[in-house]
Amino acid sequence: MNAVEFQATVHNGVITLPNNQQSWNGKKIRVILLDEASPDTTELSAQQPMTEDDFFNAAGLWKDRDISQESIRASAWRNNEQ
Repeated sequence: MNAVEFQATVHNGVITLPNNQQSWNGKKIRVILLDEASPDTTELSAQQPMTEDDFFNAAGLWKDRDISQESIRASAWRNNEQ
């Protein structure tokens, strides 16, 4: 798979390929849209990946807690009895 990155402005729902990519006209391509104005993009890429230690440190979070299907449903669903 070839990957090309370029900046473009959308006009009436159309993105124009740069001149050096015009040979891609008619090809089936995969498109990923990233809004440059969105700060979420940089925040996500700046996060460190979870390590094995992080996983095992969080594993004890549910120790000694009732996390059965019934208990979760009982706490999540309102009791409609009057």
